[in-house]
Amino acid sequence: MTGKLFYIALLYLLLSGCSNNGPDTGGNKRVITDMLGREVEVPEQISRIVGIRAGALRLLVYMNARDMIAGIEENEKDLNRPYMQAWPELADLPVIGPYMGGDAELIVNTRPDVIFITFTTTGNADALQKKTGIPVVALICNEIGTSRDTLFTSLRLIGKILHREHRADSLIGYITQSIEELNTRTDCINDTLKPLVYVGGVAYSGAHGINSTQAYYPPFTFVNARNAASEIDKRLVSQVKGTYIDKEQLLLWDPDVLFFDESGLDVIRHDLSGNSPLKKGLAAIRNNRVYSVLPYNNYATNYELVLANAWYAGKVLYPEAFGDIDIASKTGEILEAFLGKNIYQQVMSSSVGFRNLPVNEW
Repeated sequence: MTGKLFYIALLYLLLSGCSNNGPDTGGNKRVITDMLGREVEVPEQISRIVGIRAGALRLLVYMNARDMIAGIEENEKDLNRPYMQAWPELADLPVIGPYMGGDAELIVNTRPDVIFITFTTTGNADALQKKTGIPVVALICNEIGTSRDTLFTSLRLIGKILHREHRADSLIGYITQSIEELNTRTDCINDTLKPLVYVGGVAYSGAHGINSTQAYYPPFTFVNARNAASEIDKRLVSQVKGTYIDKEQLLLWDPDVLFFDESGLDVIRHDLSGNSPLKKGLAAIRNNRVYSVLPYNNYATNYELVLANAWYAGKVLYPEAFGDIDIASKTGEILEAFLGKNIYQQVMSSSVGFRNLPVNEW
């Protein structure tokens, strides 16, 4: 072989990856099916990603993929969300646009290999993929009480795409085990011994008052609590827009124990101010059985706080069944399982936290 032909052959081998049996050069691709049933071609090897719309960035952090994140939406710089408290350096990443979708040009500028998106449609996901030329993978981050299998499928999909299947299995296993233990501790308690409970002030796209509740409040479901709101007509229940009752209905239920979502405390104080019939008429307030829980609805669900609230609710409602549980230690364990760090002190330092709310505060 002449010298010229040798160098031409060598160049061809280099450009073609040297050998079909050699290491992956990053050019290989595979087809996956996303949560909307779309077939999407993604690179075999991925080093840069972004997550857009509510909950997407959170799921990527859960999957220990923060080292791959190339940019974040402007509103994700809110350091009150646990995943940002755990990893505040994410706030220094380039902005890829406003909330709920980012900006196509800014996304392209961060050079992601894959865009993960939530709360979208097939048409919108296809349009973004066409506009950016980057694979767009749709995820679903559902309510964890009634639709956690869908959440688990999203986690497994991220794991498959990023080759982090073990992390997906580990986190799903932890969530499942925790919910099973909550059930085991409470399912044998006779209903006649269970107090009637109600949660108010549940956040839906902002703060709401005492009449904002959740018929299938996961922390109550996990500990088999008697949720007064569970009798609400299903047609009036919305996981997105919220579920609301008449204040008179709360007086009729007159629950034994009240839990207030911290995000709604200021509105609830107004609801119970002065000569409010609620303040005078609710036994839970008279008997000092009012407790705060962590606000977990913030740009979709902070699932780690759902579980923490469940353990706290169990300890309040069934002290004997949860006598061995230190809520600070348990919450720290949960935060570390989801976020890779025990940030209990950071979360509580910016929060009312888990505590009894004495009557003189109302």
